[in-house]
Amino acid sequence: MNNDKKALIVHYLTEFVLLSIGFAIFIVILYLNEFHFSFSIISIWVFLYNGILFTFWLWKNDAKLWEKSIACVYFAIIEIIIASSFSSFSIQS
Repeated sequence: MNNDKKALIVHYLTEFVLLSIGFAIFIVILYLNEFHFSFSIISIWVFLYNGILFTFWLWKNDAKLWEKSIACVYFAIIEIIIASSFSSFSIQS
């Protein structure tokens, strides 16, 4: 197998793992909220999954430090906005 095929397989495997993590987070959040679907569940899922994807991007990207810093500031602002939408999220007992 040549290097192009290996790189393609690794790429698709990475995408599959990231998608699986996102799906697992969504199922866990639904389970904790007794499978009551609401807007706050979507908000908290986007908050968590966005953090995972951004962390992966920081790890894999070869951008300069100042570019990553600007992206971190933007990411923090977006996360604050998302977090304000699920501040009323509560796990039902």
